Amino acid sequence: MWNSGSPMSSCTAEELRMNAWRETRTRVTAALGALMLLATATACGEEAPTFLGRDRLNVAYKADQPGTSYWDGEKYGGFDQFIGAHVVDELGVKYAPRLLTSNMRETEITEGISDLVIATYSITETRAEDVAFVGPYAVTPQGYMVGPGNPDIDREEDLRDKRICTMGSTTAEESLVNRGLKKITMVTTASECVRLLLAGETDAFFMDKMILYGFQQNHPAEDLRVLPENAGQPQLYGIGLPKGHQEDCEQLKEIVKTYVRSSKWRADFEASLPDFTREHSNEVDQYRPNDTLVDKYSCVE
Repeated sequence: MWNSGSPMSSCTAEELRMNAWRETRTRVTAALGALMLLATATACGEEAPTFLGRDRLNVAYKADQPGTSYWDGEKYGGFDQFIGAHVVDELGVKYAPRLLTSNMRETEITEGISDLVIATYSITETRAEDVAFVGPYAVTPQGYMVGPGNPDIDREEDLRDKRICTMGSTTAEESLVNRGLKKITMVTTASECVRLLLAGETDAFFMDKMILYGFQQNHPAEDLRVLPENAGQPQLYGIGLPKGHQEDCEQLKEIVKTYVRSSKWRADFEASLPDFTREHSNEVDQYRPNDTLVDKYSCVE
C-alpha cells in the first residue's frame, strides 16, 4: 500500500528532463550498436551467393520448342525452363532469361553473352572442346515426325526418296547425313520444319524425339505423327557453361544429380510433355539419366 508520508524526489524539473534525455541517448546508442554488429556479421559471414563470380546470371533458352523450351510472348515454359529455374534457385542467385537459336549456343558461352545455356543442348566431344557441360539432365532418342499428307510412311525405310527437314548446327544434321538420306532441307529453327511439314513442303521432320513430341502435342488437330522407330544416337541434354570454373561446375553437377534422382524430375517431365506421358507412361524413365552418366559427361576440362 502506498504511504502518503514517503519522502518525494527533490529533483528540479530541469534535472528530470536531463535524466530523461541521458536515458534516451543511452538506449539509442545501444540500439545503433546492435544494428552495426548485425550489419558487420552479415557482411562478413553471410555474403550473397555467387556463381561463375556473379550474383546474377544470364540463362539462355530456345524460344520455339513447345514441351522443351519456348516463349509465348508472356511466359517461358518447357522442360529446359523447369530445370533452369530449379538450378538457379538451388544456387541462390538471380537470373535473366535470354533467347537463342541452335547456331548461337557455343558463341553465347565463349563470348560471355550467356552464363548458362539450357536449350536442348546435346553434349558432344566437339562441343566440349570449347564449352563445359553439366549433365545430362535428359536422354532422348532421335526419330521422325510426318504430317497428315503421308499416311503411308511408317518407318525410316519409307523415307529413302522423301524430303526431310531438320535444323542446321545440330546433331540431327550430322545424323541425317550419316544415314544416307539425300533430300535434306536445313533450317534455323524447329518451328520452321513444322511449318514446312504442315504446308506439305517437306515429308518428314527429323529431330530429337522430346522435341518432336512437344510439337505433336502443340498441334492436336493437324494429325502429326511421331514414328515409333528410333534413329540416330541417343542425345544427352546438358547445361552449357564457360570453361575454367571447375569448382562451380562441380557444384552444379551435384545439383543436377540430386534433381534427376528426385520425384521433381518426373513431375517436370510430365508437366512439359503430358500427352507423351499419358500415352507412354512406362517409357518416361527411359529419358531419365543416372549418376554414372552425369559423372561421366560433366565438368570435363
